[in-house]
Amino acid sequence: MKNILKSSVYILLLVTVCYQAKAQPINETEKYFLFFKTWNFLKYYHPKFTKGKEDADAIFMKKQSLLDHIHRKAELNTFLMEMVTDLGNDAENLKNGDLPVLKMGSFHQWYMNNVLINTELKNKLMGVYKHRDTVGKHYVPALNYTAEIPNERKYKFPDSINLPLGMRLLALAKLQGVIDYLYPHKTLMDESWDQTVKNNILLFKNCASRMDYEVLLLKIVAKLNDTHAYNRFYDNLTYKKEIFKNSYYPPFDYQIIDNKILVTGIIVPDLCAEAGIKAGDLITAINGIAVNKKIDGLKGLLSASNRNTLIFKLNNYLTNLMWSNDSSRYRLAVSSSGKKKELLVAFVTSKNRNGIQAINNYMTAKLKIKENILPFKVMDDGIAYFNIDKIRGLLDHVQEDHLDAKMDSILNLAAKQKGMIFDMRGYPSWGGFVFHYIYKKFAMQHNLFGQYFQADATNLGSFSSIPGTFTYYPDGVKAESFRYTGKVCIIVNSDTQSLSEWNTMNLQYTFPNAITIGEQTAGADGDEKCINIPGNYNIYFTGNAIYYPDGTLAQGKGVKINKIIKPKIEDILADRDTQLNFAIKSVQ
Repeated sequence: MKNILKSSVYILLLVTVCYQAKAQPINETEKYFLFFKTWNFLKYYHPKFTKGKEDADAIFMKKQSLLDHIHRKAELNTFLMEMVTDLGNDAENLKNGDLPVLKMGSFHQWYMNNVLINTELKNKLMGVYKHRDTVGKHYVPALNYTAEIPNERKYKFPDSINLPLGMRLLALAKLQGVIDYLYPHKTLMDESWDQTVKNNILLFKNCASRMDYEVLLLKIVAKLNDTHAYNRFYDNLTYKKEIFKNSYYPPFDYQIIDNKILVTGIIVPDLCAEAGIKAGDLITAINGIAVNKKIDGLKGLLSASNRNTLIFKLNNYLTNLMWSNDSSRYRLAVSSSGKKKELLVAFVTSKNRNGIQAINNYMTAKLKIKENILPFKVMDDGIAYFNIDKIRGLLDHVQEDHLDAKMDSILNLAAKQKGMIFDMRGYPSWGGFVFHYIYKKFAMQHNLFGQYFQADATNLGSFSSIPGTFTYYPDGVKAESFRYTGKVCIIVNSDTQSLSEWNTMNLQYTFPNAITIGEQTAGADGDEKCINIPGNYNIYFTGNAIYYPDGTLAQGKGVKINKIIKPKIEDILADRDTQLNFAIKSVQ
């Protein structure tokens, strides 16, 4: 009798627990998060999506409209299970057989270790993974260096219109998926990507205006800590002037240095004279906000792989991002000739025609100076100098069948000099210079100067190294392996980004005794990727992972530097290049 009673009590408790589990409420954030996760899991693994036989966006829009009716754990499990089963279990889905569960770290934890997902759904999702498509690339670039994520439909809306709820949710879901499956640097973010998405779900859902939507996009993209995400996305924005309030331009040129803003030149003399500001002054606060706090605030809106690069980007006078204000008059805390004072400075408005003309004249003059830099020259002291930002100039007026002869002539001349300087402060305007011609003249035949990891199509969400030659050096080219005995110096700074960083690693390997000097680079090595999300916004990110041969990661930290050389204030004011001067002395 006692055993019967115990069994009855046990059964009753079991029934109660099961009922409570099914009746367990689920909050909005978790509901949408698991919906996004499941949809992306299918989008990147299921053959119906990976081969383009089903429209992932159409299914998302159809399903998300039903989520408002789901309030319980059991309802969500049924809903997500139907999402999977609706795609069918035909032979096409199973053609790969039973693939192994490859090592993906914690990638499967979102469903396998989630108490909100029942065993049946867990097994179903694992079944999709085991029978995943390893060939179809409907939503994955076919080539590792292709930028655009293919087949992402463009949704355009008038600038004045807030995106509908479904489109805002689709934008967030697309971002979650592309970062989950195609971004190799999630571990470098300040918080987990899953948590970032969760924090944004209700914000995207309740977003009240197009400008608010753009602010949300800025903030979530900034979380990537990726310099590739910086400029181009900012250029997409419709409301950037309203968000950054940067319509007024300073009557002086400037450079941020040591958390202060150095006035480097006077652009509109009468405004500067009226305010009492002059070249050499150091601005420590803007409208009561310390310069370093101002930079911290912008870090939450602008993506950069490291702070040094963010500051470099903020030094751009034309984007004018440091100077947000509702008024054209700024209160500036200034240290001038050792004395601290507060100045009220009138900035240049769009109505100030003389001021605008002065800015145009000043910027044009700066541009002309930069345009006059040669791609190659031999300095008086017997130093061969190459400028990577201008290197395409070597191709000017050269017919293709004469290019080899010209490059042989230039590099033979450089090889006779007592020193060589490679100025990598810029973007290679011609990729073949280092990859083909420097390799051909100076490199060893097997020039494996780095490790390049691309998205692994057989196991999306993980990344595999690219073997072979063409990624690292050209096929069919016999390297001369000329042993250069002079000194080599490589100059880098935050303008050394992506291909420029990759080329710098190549030069460091080709000239093992070279010294690399300057400042931390952009920390965005590897080819960029771009996804278009609703509103016709292009979001960029680094799509490959680059390592040195010893396993040192280039992303975030940038290239290896032997000696940090920062511009000196006195050199900036005298228009001297601190880093180039140091490089010249180092090879003399």
